[in-house]
Amino acid sequence: MSKMILVVVAFLFFGSSVKAQEDRVVDEFEIHANINDVWNAFSTAEGLRSWVAPLADIDFRVGGKWRANYNKDGELGDEATIENTILSYDPQRMISLKATGFPKGFEFVDAAKHTWTVFYFTKVSDDKTKITIVGLGYRDTEQSRKMRAFFKPANQYSMNLLKAALERTAPSEQYDN
Repeated sequence: MSKMILVVVAFLFFGSSVKAQEDRVVDEFEIHANINDVWNAFSTAEGLRSWVAPLADIDFRVGGKWRANYNKDGELGDEATIENTILSYDPQRMISLKATGFPKGFEFVDAAKHTWTVFYFTKVSDDKTKITIVGLGYRDTEQSRKMRAFFKPANQYSMNLLKAALERTAPSEQYDN
């Protein structure tokens, strides 16, 4: 599995570790885009395809699936598909996801099964939105610690992709681990 795929998988499933408190990690980012555009990037298939993966769909409801496949020649539902289940949402304020389907070869499945991610969206101004990503459920296990260390740059990379899509600029940092 390519490193870029693993980075975006990490973002969708877990977030990365900026501030860690045992089972919680938090990252914050500001995007120069209005909250409607940011929300649509997270809550619509077109939005997901603009920055997450070339193949993506979403059944936007509690219990609905958010699926992505980074192989443009693949198919949603094949062994490379990543699946998240929507746990809850508050339109334009919050969405929470739980990883429920892992791509073949994903090495942190056991640790990932205990985690979920909450994305908070805050309007900073008419053209700026703050995204706070809170990863929860981390455990004090070797696999969980390795997962967090491996994916530390994932949120920054993914937010750069989102910024590129919404701000119509090139990503400022590339993930190369």
